[in-house]
Amino acid sequence: MTTHYSEKKDLLPLTGGCACGLIRYQLTQPPILVHCCYCTACQRQTGSAFALNAIIESTALVQLPSASPSVAGNPAAPEPVCAGLMPAFANATDSVSTTHEQPDPDSKPAPAPVCIPTQSGLGQTVAHCPSCHVGLWNFYADGGPHVSYIRVGTLDRPWEIEPDVHIYTRSRMAFLAVNDGKPQFEEYYPSRDALVQGDALERLQALKPVVRNWWVDLKAALSSQ
Repeated sequence: MTTHYSEKKDLLPLTGGCACGLIRYQLTQPPILVHCCYCTACQRQTGSAFALNAIIESTALVQLPSASPSVAGNPAAPEPVCAGLMPAFANATDSVSTTHEQPDPDSKPAPAPVCIPTQSGLGQTVAHCPSCHVGLWNFYADGGPHVSYIRVGTLDRPWEIEPDVHIYTRSRMAFLAVNDGKPQFEEYYPSRDALVQGDALERLQALKPVVRNWWVDLKAALSSQ
């Protein structure tokens, strides 16, 4: 059996952030589950062929001070590479520069949450950088603000996180061939508990009463509208 993230203690710390460095974060726990979603909604939101989301308790998501802009490295050269932009190019494209000349080491600007429409009608909240607008994590109806879906591509070492499961494969683009031996479902997986391993299962069970209480409050709010 493949070693689950919850057992890879050397995986931490997991840090990440937006393109301009204004929003930086750290995960204090390994992901509970990582899924690769090929639904057309995720394709639209990411502008890519899929979304890779690492599910974690929101209490394990800690914001860090802002930093200078950088581009993530790669497995051969893992250190982030300092990045920048030319103001003349920003002006030529009628855009606003997001370069931070001197990041405040104590500054922790809040991400901007935006709720977007979903097919369910409830909505989905995306937390993005208010400056460069990169989406960092999502909140879905299954956990609300208590469960964060980290966009793996915003991690500093995204290559260390692989999917545990592939979902909505009915929308997967034809040029993508996935043969990693992980479970695949044409729609959403029927049971999250069956996919979670190690002590991550205990963490998932601990989340359930918190999410249940949140749902009670949400239903009460919905019924009063």
